[in-house]
Amino acid sequence: MRDQCIVLALSTLCAAAVFDFEADGGAEAGDDTWDTVISNGAKLNSSLSKLREGDVFVVPTKTFHLMGGIHARNLHGVTISIDGTLSFASTALNSGRYMKAWPRGSDGGVLDCLTFSNLSRVRFTSASRGELDGGGAKQEDRPRLLTVLESDDILVERLHFRQSPYWTFLASGVTNLEVRYSRVDNRRTHADRHDLLDLTAFNTDGFDLAHCDTVWIHHCEATTWMMRPERTGGAEALL
Repeated sequence: MRDQCIVLALSTLCAAAVFDFEADGGAEAGDDTWDTVISNGAKLNSSLSKLREGDVFVVPTKTFHLMGGIHARNLHGVTISIDGTLSFASTALNSGRYMKAWPRGSDGGVLDCLTFSNLSRVRFTSASRGELDGGGAKQEDRPRLLTVLESDDILVERLHFRQSPYWTFLASGVTNLEVRYSRVDNRRTHADRHDLLDLTAFNTDGFDLAHCDTVWIHHCEATTWMMRPERTGGAEALL
């Protein structure tokens, strides 16, 4: 019996893998042209769906432009390391076309940039400080940058959430969530004050919580239009 347990444990370790978004997933870095943006979005959806317990998914230290509406489900015991940048934008000439092509739900509303649901023991991290760039204001409906739904034991660390079109980070129905050493930066200019243009970054918030239990957010910075932490719904044990 002991030998069988050892074999099973070794088999699990051997099955775990490091999956590189560029080298293994086929994503193309440094290209914001239309075909690449669409392709990179599809490849991120496909890559995340292949992850198994123990796997590490790595976005290398490059910039990947992609379409939003990414939704990963049922991930357990995996690490997602964003070492580079995921940029939800195309060229300036394609900005209108970009939002018209943005994936939508059955109610017609835009899907969020990144949605993760039914996770357990998942770590979102970076080797330095990875960046999620929402591309700022969108022409039509505004998607959230990162949403985590109905999950438990989630760690988010060393990430830079930048230029979210709407709420930056939403956790809903999450138990045991820790967010640390991360930064939210939602500004339309680089001025050290909120001028009239920066005030257009409304409702970009920092960290929003709904019906969460046992949450610890610490060693984080947030520069948003709200300029204060925001809570929605019932959040218990917010430390």
